[in-house]
Amino acid sequence: MKNNALYRIYVIVLMFIKFILQLYWFNKRNPSWDTSTQEKWEKLVQKQAKEYRIKALHLEGLMIKVGQFLSTRADIMPDVFLKELADLIDQVPPVDPEISKGIIEKEWKRPISDYLQEISDSSIASASIGEVFKGKLKDGREVAVKVQRANIDRIIKTDFKALKLVLWITKKFTKFGKEIDTSALYKEVVQVIGDELDYDKEMRNAQNFQRRFSGSDAYYIPQVYEEYSTHRVLVMEWMDGNKITDLAFLKENGIDRKDTAGKLFQFFVDQLLDQGRFHADPHQGNILVQKDGTIVILDFGMVGYINKQDSASIRRMIQGFVLDDYQLVIDELQQLGFLLPHANKSKLESVLRNYVNMYLSSDISELDQEIVEEIFEDLQKIVREQPIQLPAEFAFLGRAASIGLGVITIVDPDIDFIELGKPVVMEWLDEADERKGSIQAQVLKDSLKPMLSIPRNVNEYLEAPNYARRSAERRQLRSFDHQRYLWLYSGFGLLLLISLPAVYTALWLEQLLLLYVSGAAAGTGAAGGIWTLFRHYRWTSSFRENND
Repeated sequence: MKNNALYRIYVIVLMFIKFILQLYWFNKRNPSWDTSTQEKWEKLVQKQAKEYRIKALHLEGLMIKVGQFLSTRADIMPDVFLKELADLIDQVPPVDPEISKGIIEKEWKRPISDYLQEISDSSIASASIGEVFKGKLKDGREVAVKVQRANIDRIIKTDFKALKLVLWITKKFTKFGKEIDTSALYKEVVQVIGDELDYDKEMRNAQNFQRRFSGSDAYYIPQVYEEYSTHRVLVMEWMDGNKITDLAFLKENGIDRKDTAGKLFQFFVDQLLDQGRFHADPHQGNILVQKDGTIVILDFGMVGYINKQDSASIRRMIQGFVLDDYQLVIDELQQLGFLLPHANKSKLESVLRNYVNMYLSSDISELDQEIVEEIFEDLQKIVREQPIQLPAEFAFLGRAASIGLGVITIVDPDIDFIELGKPVVMEWLDEADERKGSIQAQVLKDSLKPMLSIPRNVNEYLEAPNYARRSAERRQLRSFDHQRYLWLYSGFGLLLLISLPAVYTALWLEQLLLLYVSGAAAGTGAAGGIWTLFRHYRWTSSFRENND
């Protein structure tokens, strides 16, 4: 039943609508925020994350991939949600080995024994898209044989349809949907995750990274055996080693953790800040370390791309932070598409300056876990309160950076990112020096900025009472009477609750007529609830506009 397209779309979309309504009603019933409200909120979000994890493990496919993606997004997801999904990577159930081996033989168009001396009885690793078996070629070379899960291409395509509906609902009825280009995000997800279904592309990605790091002694990219690889089967050089986060293995083999973390940092910097492809899924299972300290990078199915212009903007933005040039930071954020058209640049510049000064005034030479969590919480607050959006093309770049940060801090919790980043930033500054004039001129420009910003600061001071008044009025909106919509919510909600048992009964008995009738009733209830939610939101928005 879980492979039925209608069933999958129904379960995914209904779960999402349920989550939206739960969050909406929570906010309406809790206009004031205190410690008790925070505890209730965390319990609700944790309950939702647990439900998502259970359904993801049941349906598999894109649900697991999206869950893994969300589990790394500390910038947009609550901490309790992240913790509930943190172990989703290691819980993917394996496929019957005979089914997977049958796919291998179908792709090779001959028995496995024609190519391999031996192959493991069961998979040694299982992921949302494929599984890995250990084998040995006729010439004795050990290999990893990666094979796609049965029917995964059809399942993923069905899930894409469900995702498109979910993003459409997000765009129309949620605040988050207004802050991000959901259409572009959908295209990015389809392209990046869809590419994982094509092992020919993964092979070319791996070969690209092999050429890129061929001269490095610190990193190793396994060889791909093209003559044995197909659209659904990928044969690679077998690599011995342990996960990069296996601290006991590092200690046992005398591998310096600080040095290893520094190598990882440089690996991510070279990818994420330079033009070209970057590994978009660098979790600890895809990074091995060998006894001699060599770092092995695996799995190039999920690869993103950063263009030259965006790479230059990111560098200039980092330079802006280093040189205390927050106008440059804001300009580059706008250039990258992070700022909405109505953004108050001067106010956002002040917010960023205050946060950075706050961190620099304390001892931040060591980014421990507590400080990292505090930074992410503040980033969440800035994103919520300021007119900032997440451009779709940076979704996977942010994901890769977030995962990389987590892996590095596990290897070396005392890592000093500022010290490691100094040579990189100085190299950029030298490049900028050659193109745009001396660094002394830049410093002089920064010294004059406080005087040049006096008129703007005076204006912000005079406008402060207006900001306070508007803030008070916005708080009053949260406690406004919404009773006239309650009967609509109740009616549509009752229709949905009555029809759901009939839907599940129809699915269980496989009665299509009953399924269509009950499904239509459930859809009417859900759509009516969403329509009421939208009308309610429009009314609230118009009230807000009248008070601005």
